[in-house]
Amino acid sequence: MGFAIQAYQTNFNYTGGRNRMPLYPFIQALFYSPDLDKQAFFEQGKTLNVALSILCLTVLSVAFFSKFSKLYALYAILVIGFLVFAIKAPYFQTEILFYTLFGLAFIFSVEALSSPRWYKSLALGLCFALAHLSKASALPGLAIYMLSCLVLILSRLATRGISGIDLMPCFQQSLLPLLTFVALLFPYIQESKERYGAYLYNVNTTFYVWYDSWEEAKAGTRSAGDRRAWPDLPDNEIPSLSKYLDEHSNEQIIDRFRNGLQRMIAFGCYLHRSKHRFGYCSQVGLNLIVLALSLALIAIRSQLHRLGRRLHVLCFIILFHLFYALAYAWYMPIIGNGPRTILSLMIPLLWTVGLALHAEALSSCRFGIRNWRFSASTVVYSAILLSLIYEIYQVIDYRAFTMYGGE
Repeated sequence: MGFAIQAYQTNFNYTGGRNRMPLYPFIQALFYSPDLDKQAFFEQGKTLNVALSILCLTVLSVAFFSKFSKLYALYAILVIGFLVFAIKAPYFQTEILFYTLFGLAFIFSVEALSSPRWYKSLALGLCFALAHLSKASALPGLAIYMLSCLVLILSRLATRGISGIDLMPCFQQSLLPLLTFVALLFPYIQESKERYGAYLYNVNTTFYVWYDSWEEAKAGTRSAGDRRAWPDLPDNEIPSLSKYLDEHSNEQIIDRFRNGLQRMIAFGCYLHRSKHRFGYCSQVGLNLIVLALSLALIAIRSQLHRLGRRLHVLCFIILFHLFYALAYAWYMPIIGNGPRTILSLMIPLLWTVGLALHAEALSSCRFGIRNWRFSASTVVYSAILLSLIYEIYQVIDYRAFTMYGGE
């Protein structure tokens, strides 16, 4: 709220202390008026966030219903709507905006890698940039996309040779998103360079991620003024990857990943009446099982050669989910208050499962009862929808009005 008010008062020249990113406060500032006291602005901001959540869910509905079967699209939107959005919507927070932009960036990346078009490359660069302006964690996703484009170029070179491939479309496909990303973020990162000495300066990703706890971070760079300028500390006290590796054993590093993953599982599975339990455990577990069975069936039906032709797409999907799951597990000791980071992978996961479920090897699998014939996906997701009813009931009965969401 303070960020939004300062942005309004400075005609949007105030861009924050490199903790929270400016996009969401700027949106709230558009609706701010000096006539509003803090409580009134708080209530208005929550109402705006609910409206924004409905808009985001509508956009995602268009994406899922245009790509997948109506039954699966309905299931996916119900999961997103009730297990993520309904709980986070009535707060003055950026999460839902970030989840949506981050999810759309993933969707456009997969689509651009599958069937390249210049407008898809432009759209994914735009979504990654806006997602990064919501939370400073989208840049690795763009880097993974660039790496996947490199895999595509190398695979085509290996099969066709330098004379049999037109490299310009490949370079356009990889460079256009990067140029779009940099162009949109340039004013912000240029200010970061002038004010803090680094283009990609952010207190969370630059410093806090290399502490072992939030208490350490508060006593370290935060107390040294990291949100006003580069922290006033000796170089040997500035946290970094190299410093962390020098001071921690391999066992400590592995334990940090393991403990973070265990906490994320606990937030989704075990803390039944906790203010942090979102209830995503059963649905994520069921979808991972469906994904594994789908891939196994594709292998059984000897369609692995088709997957081989999409190695770059598989590279992107696997690295994207793996990197962010591990990164969020690593960051759990710093945030500590629930699974709000890992929830950003819900949309990418559901899109990935949809792609696997609607692959040709599975879409041809059908079951017959007398004159009725059903696809395998229809049978599976009709059953899974029944399990979702229980989770929706829990949201309505308990979670929506007791879940921790912020101040």
